[in-house]
Amino acid sequence: MKKEVKQKAHIFRNTAFMLKCAWKSAPLSLITIYLAYILENVYYSVVISVMFLQTALSIIEGNGTFKEFAIRMCIIVFGKVFVDLFAYIDMYTVRTKFEIKCESYINSLIFKKAQEVELGCYENPDFFDNYNRATWVVEKGGFKRIIEGSAWTIGSVVSIIFLVAYLISIDPFLLFFIICPIIVIGISAKKNNVELEKEKAMTPFERQKDYTKRTILLKDFAKEIKTTGIFEVVKKRFNNAVEKNIEVIKKYGWRIALLETLADFFGEIIPVCGGFGYGCYRLIVLQNLEIADFSVLISAITTTRNKLNQLARYFAMQQKHCLWVQNLRDFLDYEPKLTDNGIEPGEFESLEFRNVSFRYDGNSKNTLSNISFKINKGDTFAVVGHNGAGKTTLSKLIMRLYDVTEGEILYNGINIKEYDLLKYRDKFASVFQDYRIFAMTVAENVLIREVDDENIQLARKALGQSGVYDKIQTLPEKENTLLTREFDNQGALLSGGESQKVTIARLFAKDFDVAILDEPSSALDPVAESRMYDALMEGTKGKTVFYISHRLSSATRSDKILVFSKGRLIETGSHDELMALEGEYCEMFTLQASGYREEADGNE
Repeated sequence: MKKEVKQKAHIFRNTAFMLKCAWKSAPLSLITIYLAYILENVYYSVVISVMFLQTALSIIEGNGTFKEFAIRMCIIVFGKVFVDLFAYIDMYTVRTKFEIKCESYINSLIFKKAQEVELGCYENPDFFDNYNRATWVVEKGGFKRIIEGSAWTIGSVVSIIFLVAYLISIDPFLLFFIICPIIVIGISAKKNNVELEKEKAMTPFERQKDYTKRTILLKDFAKEIKTTGIFEVVKKRFNNAVEKNIEVIKKYGWRIALLETLADFFGEIIPVCGGFGYGCYRLIVLQNLEIADFSVLISAITTTRNKLNQLARYFAMQQKHCLWVQNLRDFLDYEPKLTDNGIEPGEFESLEFRNVSFRYDGNSKNTLSNISFKINKGDTFAVVGHNGAGKTTLSKLIMRLYDVTEGEILYNGINIKEYDLLKYRDKFASVFQDYRIFAMTVAENVLIREVDDENIQLARKALGQSGVYDKIQTLPEKENTLLTREFDNQGALLSGGESQKVTIARLFAKDFDVAILDEPSSALDPVAESRMYDALMEGTKGKTVFYISHRLSSATRSDKILVFSKGRLIETGSHDELMALEGEYCEMFTLQASGYREEADGNE
């Protein structure tokens, strides 16, 4: 019982939340929608079903004049024209704009929260389940149904009040038969809870199915799928997800069917059989009911019963959609773990790691353990090590995409947690190894903001510095060419190396204090890599730079090298110092140098 009360409370709170969103998006449209539903409900349920029928039967029985009938008919006809005109204006002009505005407003709330949450959320399956459920309000039209449902409910309640008042005027005992459909509301609420449990149980399997469909269709996976046996593994997981969903449906299906049967009994059988039977008893046995009153009574009971049953169904649907809204509100109420004290960072002077350790959520072992070093303004650091050594994690900690598990990171001697997060990150320019090209123009991909006549020159200069300007000039619209074919079949498809140079151009287009380059040459050959590092050295003069790579071309150009192995900082020094040490770095460098020589000999 307590659970049902709690769920009903959600309906009112969440409906109020959606109405608040709708009011902020389009207040006049919201008022128009409510008026349209109220007018339509009252007209068809009261004016047509009761007033018109009573007038007609009174004329037949000789209890009224034709003039009275004509006046009422005029009222009905003009009322019909007015209600229809208002409804069509609402449907074809008001409601379409209203839906677009509401959808835009709710999406803006979702996008804003998605931008605020920490990177770790994107590596948490529960977060994606919550995110998916939060988007149902828009994707499944939940907000539209909630607004329309609440408007229809108000209109129905107004019309039911008129109908009940009429029935009481005939016989108060008739209330018994129209109360029964109200029980359906409670049954429907229970059924809705069961359906929600079913949907939650199916969510992870639906995500697995969606992932399989995306994997099969995206070109990023096409080569591996066509040239390996992975398709059978993917297909097996898809089939397994389908089987799991069938098990969920079997588990909850019989309960839903039973509740539907109970709802039909209280919503259909008792009101119809009971109400009609009682009316016949008064008409035939007691003979204290006129035929006109009997006919109108039957019509009023039928209309009231239909309204209450519809109200119960709307209430059930409203509950379901409001539980979607609850998912949205839970998502919007999530408090990011990365907090700050709003201090504005000054010009960069130093960055220091003090005994920093870090582990990802759910991991028992540290990814980084007891890391300490300091970098000063103008220094160039190379962070090297084999794959899995913790190099990329280091860059994420510097950018404060995660907070350290132990120790602290100091920017100008102050813990980075004290600084305004966005302003702190703005001090850095970064190129990540898992770079992404957006389905936007070349210039927008470089500037990562709106492009205008003033900053287009900055984009061109940055493209030149990154070494891809000549290629861009061969495209149909040059730097205004749309990249990828997501939205345009004529969009440009760049090679991996060209795409990486476009992302490197982002660094040259930004005013920054510290550059973090995580595997910036991963898609380049040795010659292009050397040219890129020459351009980077020239473009970052006087700046502080982190080169993060398992390829050591950048190490020889750096002031200091940090060598990582299995999450630990094992060696620190210049290239010459580390070569003389004959440790891990010396071995790595010697092996890579011999590989480059063999490649050069092979090319000759």
